[in-house]
This record gives sequence, structure tokens and C-alpha cells, in this order.
Amino acid sequence: MKARKLVSMALALIMLLTACSALADFTPVPVGERGTGTREYVEPPEGDWLQPYSEIVNIRTVKGQGSDVVFENGEDQSNNYWIRGWYNDLGIEVTYDWIDEGNTQYTQKLNMTIATGDLPDVFRCNYVTFRQLVKAGAIQDITEVYEKYACQRVKDYEKTDPDTIKTCMVDGKLYGVPIYYYGVIDNPRYMWVRKDWYEEEGSPELKTVEDFEKLAHTLMEKHGCYGISIANTFEHLFMTGPMFNVYLGNPDQGSYYWYKDADGRIKAGIAHPEFKTALTYWAKWYQDGILSPDFVNKTFDDMNEDVVNGKAAFQPYYQWQGWQNGPNLVAAQGSNDAYMIPLQFPTIDGSQVLGQVGFPNADIVVVSKDCKNPAAAMKLINYTDHIMFDPSTVLTEEEFKGFTDGQREHIPGAFEVIDPQADMIQFEHVLKAIETGDTSELFTSGMKKKYGDSMMWINEKNTGGLGAYLQQGFEGCAYYNAKYLLDNNYVKKTDMWGPPPEEFDETVNTIDIITTGVSEIIMGIRPVDDYDQILADWYAAGGQIMEDAVNKYYNVQ
Repeated sequence: MKARKLVSMALALIMLLTACSALADFTPVPVGERGTGTREYVEPPEGDWLQPYSEIVNIRTVKGQGSDVVFENGEDQSNNYWIRGWYNDLGIEVTYDWIDEGNTQYTQKLNMTIATGDLPDVFRCNYVTFRQLVKAGAIQDITEVYEKYACQRVKDYEKTDPDTIKTCMVDGKLYGVPIYYYGVIDNPRYMWVRKDWYEEEGSPELKTVEDFEKLAHTLMEKHGCYGISIANTFEHLFMTGPMFNVYLGNPDQGSYYWYKDADGRIKAGIAHPEFKTALTYWAKWYQDGILSPDFVNKTFDDMNEDVVNGKAAFQPYYQWQGWQNGPNLVAAQGSNDAYMIPLQFPTIDGSQVLGQVGFPNADIVVVSKDCKNPAAAMKLINYTDHIMFDPSTVLTEEEFKGFTDGQREHIPGAFEVIDPQADMIQFEHVLKAIETGDTSELFTSGMKKKYGDSMMWINEKNTGGLGAYLQQGFEGCAYYNAKYLLDNNYVKKTDMWGPPPEEFDETVNTIDIITTGVSEIIMGIRPVDDYDQILADWYAAGGQIMEDAVNKYYNVQ
């Protein structure tokens, strides 16, 4: 009996050593090349999800990657802490068919890949593509795989947001995992202003639109700039909608913001009467020089270059503006005070502005029907949560920096499923640590990362930390402003809490009718009253189809 037990223990040890030996032989696989791991089915290991496969499993994927990701020490997309962690800890070799560097053409490239019929094993897609893939039978029903192999923490995301996972179901079956989001604290937009110029004027409170216009003219006259930097896509100008009590989507993405009118019908913001008020002000701003006389020709890059070069005083933008322009602005202007800070939007009558809160989930992680090891996708998703959000995870300083420095926390791509409470909890802990100096309650990698970056700016004026500082490092930062809105319920939540209805797929480029008409009105080519006809044209070209569909599915009493 004792001998049999010793033999069993010896065999178990040999198997463990064999597995460890196999997992140690990591070899980077260049993007576009195929790996050496098996693509045949391998039984998922029993027990804790961190248990590695008995042999290396290959998972093919694709991703869009922001241009702000920085690698160090000879690492790259095919050889970094994430790639090696997946390989060594999980026994999964992740290889990339392609990477959209800059993340500007991901959807187009994915559509081209889908057209070939050779899908990667795991990838992200938007809701339109998701519906098409389900109809085509191109992706797997992962109901059982998710239930069995997604870790409890990932499944508990549903407690925070029970509705989003339902958008990934068809006929009661789960066909994907939502990427979720860092939290609704990320939703509100702000009017960013040059800090040094603003403080020179005594940091006046901007309660009304008139207050804003007065300050804009002062800064324009003193600094030889224009007022608001925007791109010709109208994405950023439309962010100013709350100033006029109208809430708008992102025309650059062809999206609309849907909410009820006075009669209870859900309409796009562009169809609410307050939009004409916004148009009236925008046309005035153009005539007064608050908008650039050449805004219609300015690209996204041009818009940001004007900010960096001191040609604009304000920029409507997201909470991450500090990463977008902060370091370049400080460097170009040669001053540690020459960056932008976020202000709440003023309103016409000085009343409290409302933060715009849209449906935050944009993409879904799906598994190709031909993938032999769908459980591996769940293990990879679990790993992101384990590294970034799980308070019980302990990393060495070297590991922490390896996974997160240089925006490398975004390397996971298709496997970057996010805790929807992450940023609110993170902000509360980070700001407290900055104010008190007590870092004992920074219990996730994300918290430690944002705290460390913020302190890097506070203590060293290292611009690598400026983005984090402006997001969550002081009273008045972007998250501070957002939390104020959320805590007091000063929000305008969309009434289309979910993806666009399938009927939207029948309409094409309806936003072009609006943006062309808006351009002409702002520049004085057409009067504001012409907008009634522009809106009628939009309804005829597909707007009515969309509005009817939104009310059919979302305006349920």
C-alpha cells in the first residue's frame, strides 16, 4: 500500500516536472506567423482556473492597439509580460494574425478577415458584426464554457451590471462576453482649458454660456489664439451639447444619443428642439472667432496640434485628455503649468449641467466556431482580472511595472474584459492616498499604477504621470467632477440602454446629412431655420426607421 502510494506520488511529480519543462520553453512568435502550440482539443485542467494546460495550446487572435503603448528592454507585441504570463502560467500560446497599430482601422480589417472565412480563435467585435456572426453560425455558443471556466470574479461583474451580459445572448444562449467598461465615471465630458491662462485671469467660475464666451474672448485677445479646438468630424463640438440642454452622440462613429422628449417618445438628440439652440450659438461662435475659421478642414490630428501649439484656449474632450495632449503641450510650451484642466460645462441660464451617461459597452469577445479550446478564452479573460483588478493578487515590483508601465495594461486586447466598478473604486482610493500619504489601501495593480503615475507628476513633474494626475489626482480632476455629477444624480442617462436595434443595419451614413447641414449653418451658408428641412431629410433617409426601432425595443412601459 505504501509502495503504491510512493509510485503514485512519483508519477505525479514526473508529470508536474514534464509540464513545467514544456511551459518553460517559451519562444516568441512574430505577428502574422503561426505558433507551435497544439490547435487540437486539450482537456482543460481541473481545479483552480490558474492551473496550466498539460500541453501548450495555441490561440490565434487579432487586436487594435493604441499608439501610446510603449515597450522596454527589447520587448514587443510578441514577447512581453502578458504573452509570457499566458504561456508560463496558463499553458496558452497567444499569437496574432495581425495588429492594427494605432487602432484606427480595426473594424475594417476585421471585416476583411471575416470575408476570408479564416477567423481567429478569439476576437472582439461590435454589435453589428456580432449579430452577423451569430446569424452566419460563425461563432460558438459559449454558455457552458462561460459557466464552467470563467472565474467567479468575472461572473460577478453581472452583479454590478446585470443588463449588459444579456445583450450577448440570442435565444437564451450566450455567444460572447461583453468587454464591460471601467465604470460610468468615465462617461461625462468636460470643457478643458489652459491652466496657466485660466489662472492668470483669476480662475473665474464659468456658470453661464455668457461667462464662457467672455473668458474665451479675453484669452483670444491676450494670447492670439482662437477659442475652442474641434475637428471637422463634430465629435468634440457635439460634446458641448449639455451647455444647451441637448445630448448628442458621436457623429464620427455615426452614433446618436437617444432620450425621451416632452411627449415621452425617444428621439435622437439631433431631433430635440434644443439642438437648434445649440446651432444658433455655434454659428455665433464661428462668426466671433471662438471656433477656428478653418475648423471644417481640421482633422483630429490638426485639432490636437492646435492645442499643443497654443493656438486654442479650450478643448471639449473626454476624461483622458491629459494623456492625449498633456505631455506634448507641456513640452511645446516649455512650462509645467501649460496643460489643460477639466471644467464642468456652463449652461445658458447657469443651472446645473447634467453629465451624459450612455450605454457604455461597445464590444463583445467572441469565439470562432472552429476554435477547439474555447475554455482557453475564459482562462485568458480571467488572467486580465487576476493581474489588474483582483485585490488578492500579489506582484513583485518588476512584474507590476512589466504588466502596466507604458500603457501595457492594454496589451490583452480581446482578453481585456474590465471590472465595471474599477475606476470609481480606484479613484476613491488613489485620491485618498495622494491626500494622506497612506498607500496601504491601494490593493489593485490599477490603483498602484495610477497613484504612482500621479505622484511622478506631483513630485518630479515627469509628464509620464500627467494623464493620471489630471484624471484622478486632485480635487477638480476629471473623476472628481464626474463623481460629483453621479453622486448627486446630475446625469442624463440614455433611454437606449443597450446596443442599437438590428433595424439600424438597414440605414447607411444618415449622419452625413446632419454633419453637412450643420457645417453649412455654422459657416452662415444656410440659416438656422433650414435645419427643419435637414432633419426632415434625415428622417426620410433612415432616421425614421431608427427612431421607430428604438421606441419599439426600448420604450416599453
